[in-house]
Amino acid sequence: MLKSITMICMLLVPGGILSHKTANTSSPASTTPADAASVAISPANPLIEKDPNGLYLNFDIVVKNTSKHTLYLATIAASVMDAYVKPVSKQSINVNAQAAGLKAIGNTLLKPGEAVDIFNPFYSFAPDAKITFLQYEFFFDYADSPQQLANDKKRLPVDFDLSIKKIITPRTFTPKTGFSLPLKGKLIVLDGHNFYPGQNNGPAGIIEHPTKGVTAKSNRYAFDFASVDDQGNMYESDPFKRDNWYAFGKPVYAPATGIVVEMQNDIPDNDFNGKTLKPYSSAATDPLGLGNYVIIDHGNGEFSVLSHLQKGSIIVRNSMLVRPGQLIAKVGFSGNATFPHLHYAVMNGSKESTAEGIPSYFTDFKSYRGKNYVNVKSGRVDSGDIVESSK
Repeated sequence: MLKSITMICMLLVPGGILSHKTANTSSPASTTPADAASVAISPANPLIEKDPNGLYLNFDIVVKNTSKHTLYLATIAASVMDAYVKPVSKQSINVNAQAAGLKAIGNTLLKPGEAVDIFNPFYSFAPDAKITFLQYEFFFDYADSPQQLANDKKRLPVDFDLSIKKIITPRTFTPKTGFSLPLKGKLIVLDGHNFYPGQNNGPAGIIEHPTKGVTAKSNRYAFDFASVDDQGNMYESDPFKRDNWYAFGKPVYAPATGIVVEMQNDIPDNDFNGKTLKPYSSAATDPLGLGNYVIIDHGNGEFSVLSHLQKGSIIVRNSMLVRPGQLIAKVGFSGNATFPHLHYAVMNGSKESTAEGIPSYFTDFKSYRGKNYVNVKSGRVDSGDIVESSK
């Protein structure tokens, strides 16, 4: 049975529109506008990607408890609105009907001053959806004691103590550059263009790396590529010998025309000590974990970064013009890597700490389906795909 509501007030707060209601059985006796939370979206105007199967939005949500009470995030709801402010679709995850969805977020019990970084749980919509803006709502219960928290978990989603509305205005993404795969031969996409939890969909950096100056997620649409044999194996024999990995030492090629604007070439490659990883860089020498890398400016607001390269293998230099398919380096094992592979991302600036990742689509490649393959003129690749450049 729903509790009666004795007071409802609407406040415009920096993090969104706060709806604050006092329920007469579980809320504190006295309430003030300080009983609030804030919501920030990164990037502020997310990109809408489109393919024949749907529309996709990839962004992060940072929810912070700015009140004096412990808050329990009980429900997240999203409405897609058209130009007539009519709902296109409505979705929600909560602790009752869809507990697994909210549990996947991680910690949803926020003490005063605490924050949680959430990857957008509503990332896919019908291909014919007309998205003008998104309305996200976050519903909180007070949880200042174990008993209060236990009671919260029995409450219905429509029964809450605080809610915040956030209006999000996305932008349609239009590709500017067709990129070539930066490696030859068969490759597996280990972590790629998808919406599953992983390195690309982890925290945006606002919470995880507050001291590193990370203000955006350059890895938002990044890829990890590893060379494989015909059976899909990434190494032969002993995996704890770096030379046994097929990717190690493989040539790396420029993915598109551009100017080299930044590089690092002298970080030693990691190795193994028995079955233990033996890293050779640290937060002091390699704060972002890129290892050796090359950044290429493609001249249209798109920058490629190729990282974890082999020490001393980079043969291009700053301010040098490179062409698609031009040799630039070799795959290494440097930086924040647990095995040899190539990390590749496209971003909207030249600095990984402040640039936002943007989608990249590849041209002229084979997408394998067992012993058969499909020739792709232009398209995206996803985690688990086995692909090979056609050129």
